[in-house]
Amino acid sequence: MKIATILIYATMIIYANESFTHERKDWETLKDLSKGSLKNIIIKEEASTILELELLTVDGVSKTINSLRNKVTLINFWATWCAPCREEMPSLNKLVKSVDSKNFSIIVIATGRNSNKAIKKFFSEHKLNNLKNFKDPKGKVSSNINVLGLPTTIIIDQHKNELARFLGSTDWNSQEAIDFINSILLHDHAN
Repeated sequence: MKIATILIYATMIIYANESFTHERKDWETLKDLSKGSLKNIIIKEEASTILELELLTVDGVSKTINSLRNKVTLINFWATWCAPCREEMPSLNKLVKSVDSKNFSIIVIATGRNSNKAIKKFFSEHKLNNLKNFKDPKGKVSSNINVLGLPTTIIIDQHKNELARFLGSTDWNSQEAIDFINSILLHDHAN
């Protein structure tokens, strides 16, 4: 009787785990696309859900950001004083246009002490109109999701899971980056 009970519970646990996890079928494809400007991207093998982010707009209004199901979101942590961050920002802005999908967006989060004036001036000078701009003045959000340096870019898949992370700057409008994002968008997310 005890063995039968253990087998029933073991079977239930196995099937419950399989039905509640999301296994990416395109992991190998994404690894193959990790070259050129994305050769240092870290693709996560295990899903970790990104929950709501409590941020401020550049005007100081509190806003909760929630990655949308069935939408790919790229989150970039940067600072006005960070030269590599400032250098890659125009390529992030261009990536939105290059991918051109209603199921893709980019959120940029100025982390730490960044004046509203400096952020607005930088966005205006570089015509960064395609990026959703927020602040994390105390670094709480970046700390909660283990951002250890700037710039750091996190790609959230259609299931609100962190799919990949890039530490440092890169050309986000390169063909490799465009192909990488388009591959995620094409992923069958019906699971």
